[in-house]
Amino acid sequence: MSKLLLIAGLPCAGKTTVAKILSELTNAPIVVMGDIVREISQKTGEEPHKIAVGLRVREGRRAIALRVLEKLKNIKNDLIIVEGVRSIDEVECFREHGYETYLIYVVASRPERERRALARGRDEDVKHVPNITLRDLRESAYGLTDLIIYADVVLLNEYESIEGVREACINLLRKLKIIE
Repeated sequence: MSKLLLIAGLPCAGKTTVAKILSELTNAPIVVMGDIVREISQKTGEEPHKIAVGLRVREGRRAIALRVLEKLKNIKNDLIIVEGVRSIDEVECFREHGYETYLIYVVASRPERERRALARGRDEDVKHVPNITLRDLRESAYGLTDLIIYADVVLLNEYESIEGVREACINLLRKLKIIE
């Protein structure tokens, strides 16, 4: 089975940036958990956060991870990056299906995340800016903030440049013994 680099963090902490850099450094494909929710949203017209909550209420906290597992079956690579893990239940789901997992928790301050949300301009971000606290609370209810306790590596993403993030990612991969 493959190794999974599982990336978690609050909204706008820099998960996507970290995932892209890790992918460039390792040639690992990226699976984005939020894309599962966004695909359903596009089909149904329902807001993504309502879908995310609804799936977890109806099918349990592993509902989205189980859908990601279906995608992982089609990827033939020794290392895969899964961005957007929200709970220890999801991490355990991947482990129980035979994957060796490394949990990376990306952290950034609230003011920095608010700045990024405005710059990113996604509807789900802009509706709550400048107060990102509502999204943080929703994500915390999934179990996201608990994941920092289980993280193999915590990456503080307050860098002024992409080069700083890249260097942090290289160090992270060395610490996890993914690269030398």
